[in-house]
Parts: sequence; C-alpha cells; structure tokens
Amino acid sequence: MHALIRQGNGKYYVSAVFGYYNDVKSKDDYQRYLESIHSPYYIVWDSKREHLIKWFAMQPNTKYLIPQLLIIDTNRENWIADEDGVGGVEYLPKILADKYADSGVLPKGLFDKCVAASSRFHYNPYPEIITEKDIENLDWVSGGFHDAYIKEEHLNEDGELYLLFKGTWGCSIEVWFWGDLEYDTSSRNPEECDSYWYGSSLNIKDGFIYFVDEADMSVEEITNGYCWFKARHMKYHVIPD
Repeated sequence: MHALIRQGNGKYYVSAVFGYYNDVKSKDDYQRYLESIHSPYYIVWDSKREHLIKWFAMQPNTKYLIPQLLIIDTNRENWIADEDGVGGVEYLPKILADKYADSGVLPKGLFDKCVAASSRFHYNPYPEIITEKDIENLDWVSGGFHDAYIKEEHLNEDGELYLLFKGTWGCSIEVWFWGDLEYDTSSRNPEECDSYWYGSSLNIKDGFIYFVDEADMSVEEITNGYCWFKARHMKYHVIPD
C-alpha cells in the first residue's frame, strides 16, 4: 500500500504504508464512535524516509473530517489484517510499529525491509484506468467521488475531454477521456441542478470505460438521467489540497 502524505497548502510526499491501526478503547457506544473516527492512524515514512511515524487518518483538533493521507495504491501484499482492514505488514505488528514510531529508531534489518518495500513501487502521477485494480485505486483516493463536483469541463480540439473535480476529500482530481467519446453532463448543470456527486461507479466493458455519478451502477443501468462518460481511455491526476 502507498499513499500521498498531505503536509498542507498543496505540499505532499509519497510513502509506503506499513500499517493501519486505531485506539478504540471506550465501552460507551458514542465514545467508541468518536474514537473510530479520530483515533485511526497509519504507519508511514517521514518526509525524508528516515523514520517511521504515526500519521492520523484525519486531521486532529478540528470538528471537520479532513484526510491527512490519500491512498493511491491499495495493494496489501504481505499484510495481516482483520475484516475491517486493521493490521499491517507481517514483519511489523502493531506493538512493534507503535514502539519504533514513538522512539524514532528502527533496527537496521527492519529498516532495510521497509526501504525494499518502498523501492518496489513506482509512483505514476497520471495513471490510466486499464484494470479492475486501477478502478479500486481511483475509488480509494477519490472516496468514490463523494461530495465531488465538476469545476471545469473542456472538450479539446483533438476530441479529448478534460474534467476538473473539486470537493473530493483532501484533494482535487483531474480526469481525461478520449477515444470514441460519449458523455452527458446536463444532469449536473449547476445552473439548473444539484452539481454535487454522492457516489460513483466505474466499469470496464467491451473495451470501453464507463463512469457515472451513482454508486453500484452497472453499465446497463446508465441512462441520460445520470451524469455519465464512455470512452476507450481514461486517466487521472490527484492534486492534494
């Protein structure tokens, strides 16, 4: 797993993610709910890739839900995790992850393992949607495009469609479609309709990419009552806030 670590004001760095944990301890239902939102954290590199650190999933000390980390690669090979995804790489269980993150000292053998895991990943800032794994990665980093809206829409002279989505949690997302392009955005015209998306579906079928502003949609269910796109190709670019 890899992520963009948000540092604020558009600054970020790329890090491997070695674990995802929380400190939900209360027996009171409401307090447990609050802890489930504000206590989850990831084990990631610091910006210099010298130490492992705890990085809270949501920005602390605010009533707003502001992601501090954007997952760009969901691959959890060699992870040991429960049904809720809580866990980490097999060589760094929670007790050790917490210990080394708190101390800032990582034994050389473990440091080398973490470096090796990071080195196997190549960050592509403009990935194309080709496989189901690509769809999963975009769904994670975009939060399913919940609360998103199309800020800019341009059809270029070469037939390529450019979109800029705002409102996605912690970032903006640029999207391009090209090749036998068809689309209809009229249902999200801000002058006439609610422009905000509440979810999305992305499907690959018969050599085409289908993208629509509704969750859990099949290709057959897409009609002009939705905001939808169909093309041979689709790529995107995440711009952290």
